[in-house]
Amino acid sequence: MKKRIKLIIGIVLISNLLCACSSNKKIESYEPGLAQIKHICELSTLECYYHNVAKSKKEGGFAQENRIFWIEYTGIARIGIDMSEVKMEISGDEVKIYVPEAKLLNIEVKDDTFNEDSYITNADDGLRDNKITADDQTAAISDAQNTMKETVMANKALFVDARERAKTLIENYIKQIGEACGKEYSIVFIDVDSENIAAEEEVEEQD
Repeated sequence: MKKRIKLIIGIVLISNLLCACSSNKKIESYEPGLAQIKHICELSTLECYYHNVAKSKKEGGFAQENRIFWIEYTGIARIGIDMSEVKMEISGDEVKIYVPEAKLLNIEVKDDTFNEDSYITNADDGLRDNKITADDQTAAISDAQNTMKETVMANKALFVDARERAKTLIENYIKQIGEACGKEYSIVFIDVDSENIAAEEEVEEQD
């Protein structure tokens, strides 16, 4: 299965911040914002493109032969950080960012990549007709999507990469704010796994 990874690189614009820093307002009042950091996490999403051929089989009914057909498809898997799980703490010049594990945010088979040439079937002798219907094709696409999901989930390096890319963009954003306002922030990233997040949510519900 061929795969190519496209990173959507978000360029964080801080023109408003720069203007504010050049005004008469106190520079010290400007700090990294959690909303901006969550937006950066969204922009750091990895898009993984997959192109493959899925094989499917339709069982024949009474006096019908089995049919085998192949579908060529392109799919996209999006891997990134759940923005709702990102947290930030600021104490003086120290900024702590709590970054959750990257997740499979979305996966889809692109419908617009299908055409008449996307489907290949074995020969039908016409005597024991067992036509490939639209429902058969839909089921095959669903199976292809599940196969693609299994492939993505097995590639742990993609999830590590997505998390590290989010950290890089966040770090650049905070450094830009520091440079614009004459402050040098100490940035500390704290990796939070899914189990810890689930435990914290359970405690909050009990409270």
